[in-house]
Amino acid sequence: MTAPTAPVTRYTNRIVAVLRRVAADTDASHLTFDRLIEAMGQHAHRLLILMLTLLNMIPGPPGFGGTVAWTTFAVALAMVLNRPIRLPGIIGRRRLPLRPLLKASEQVARVTAIIARFSRPRMRWLTGAAATVPYGIFAMVISVGMTIPIPFVNAVPNVGLCVLAFSMLNRDGVGAVLGTIICLAGLVIEALLIFGVVNLGMAAVDAIT
Repeated sequence: MTAPTAPVTRYTNRIVAVLRRVAADTDASHLTFDRLIEAMGQHAHRLLILMLTLLNMIPGPPGFGGTVAWTTFAVALAMVLNRPIRLPGIIGRRRLPLRPLLKASEQVARVTAIIARFSRPRMRWLTGAAATVPYGIFAMVISVGMTIPIPFVNAVPNVGLCVLAFSMLNRDGVGAVLGTIICLAGLVIEALLIFGVVNLGMAAVDAIT
């Protein structure tokens, strides 16, 4: 008897299917964030948070990480308010390279299928409908932290949010706890770095004066 497909695997396969359809229906080389939201669905909050954290792992031009972080914030806010996702124009008009995005999503779908073997529905009360608002608020906080332009350090909370988003879709409460811990560790690292930079700056000013 064939084992049932993990929920998160179905979701990542949906991402690939949507991007393939968009690529087939257009000759454009880029995809705007607004078009991405439209293609994925304005109510696909949880799925889009996962997709955006995956996008943030792809190297991009200066400001790309901040744009993805603010987009994640907007999606999480819409989820908390239980409203369709609508992005501010300055974010919605930003463009993504369509073909590399499709190739990356295909790789992600294959990796997800492997990871899903170790993740299973458990402690579902941490991932159900009642967790939607706390999850959205937490994602908003993490997203704001990731807008601070600290090279490489933002990767830690982003990975944590990715694990959390993955686990929420797969109904894995244990994974959700792990993702939350990674997110918080990333924020602590950022706070310590900022504290250290501020102290060094104050020491430099004192030395000059």
